Amino acid sequence: MRLLMLKGLPGSGKSMLASALGKQLGWPIIDKDDIKDILDGYTPEAGGLAYEIMLNIVRRQLLQGLNVICDSPLTFSTTYKKARSIAEETQASLAIIECYCSDEQVWSQRINARKQLHLPAHHQTDWTQFQSFRAKITSEIHYPISDPHITVDTARPLDEIVTETARWLGYEQ
Repeated sequence: MRLLMLKGLPGSGKSMLASALGKQLGWPIIDKDDIKDILDGYTPEAGGLAYEIMLNIVRRQLLQGLNVICDSPLTFSTTYKKARSIAEETQASLAIIECYCSDEQVWSQRINARKQLHLPAHHQTDWTQFQSFRAKITSEIHYPISDPHITVDTARPLDEIVTETARWLGYEQ
């Protein structure tokens, strides 16, 4: 069994890649934002609860023998450590795909295009405001990863990225 965790800042291409890989590999995707979208506004602990629920669902799916793709920023080392613990408990192999976008213009377009989607308030939808958020968490997002880890530039064509990551995971297309 495999637990594939995506990592990266908002707009970096995580969800786009998770969706494409989920289709390619036939693996379910568990997205932290799907949970937080529902919890937001009901409790000030929505962010933390969303991670707890997401990881609980991940654990359940792994215990059922399913490979899982987890779409979350994986910003904090505590979430990574919990994912490692779940992988160990379920005897799943953990792999991290870290997404970034080298083209700031493309990245800003992705963030700003979210305004049209009428997303819940916790989503980053303004490039200028995102820069403040980015500066605030920069020191937290860099932590050691001891599991297999690949970094992909999502400014590249999606089909190239999917092919590269599927090969890296050992799944030839």
